[in-house]
Amino acid sequence: MVATKVPDVDPRLAAELVRAARRLGHNPADADDLAQECMLAYSKGDFQGRSSLRTWLYRVLWNKHVDLLRSRRSPPLRIETASGPELGKDDMKGLVREALDRLPDLQRAVLVLRYFEGLPYGELAEVLDRPEGTLHADCFRALEALYEILARKHGIEKVKEWL
Repeated sequence: MVATKVPDVDPRLAAELVRAARRLGHNPADADDLAQECMLAYSKGDFQGRSSLRTWLYRVLWNKHVDLLRSRRSPPLRIETASGPELGKDDMKGLVREALDRLPDLQRAVLVLRYFEGLPYGELAEVLDRPEGTLHADCFRALEALYEILARKHGIEKVKEWL
């Protein structure tokens, strides 16, 4: 058998994986490790081409994320933020990150991968191994839960102002 060289992954895609891992709640070191594990799986030739490379890498990332959570048997590190009466854009991002951290893992993943990473529902269905129609409902419930967390902590009127 002749060994074939696996093409390099676009560095922007590798950076997307690190960013997605961070948004799933991992600290920078773990996020880098998870992304590296995805690249290692690709370089070993595990990618069979049954989906796009991007979709496949996100699926590997999701599996590695779940494995890491199971091995620790505890949630990932939480992002602490400070909020004051006047909220700037960075403060708002911090509040959303904090609220995302309080969501169950699947709801957080749906929101992160759909809205922050921009995966279309078709790719998201492949990554999370869920029917596309179910993901629409999952996404709706996750957005409701996020809104509820923000409203409970900061007041419904304040959250309405932000939206």
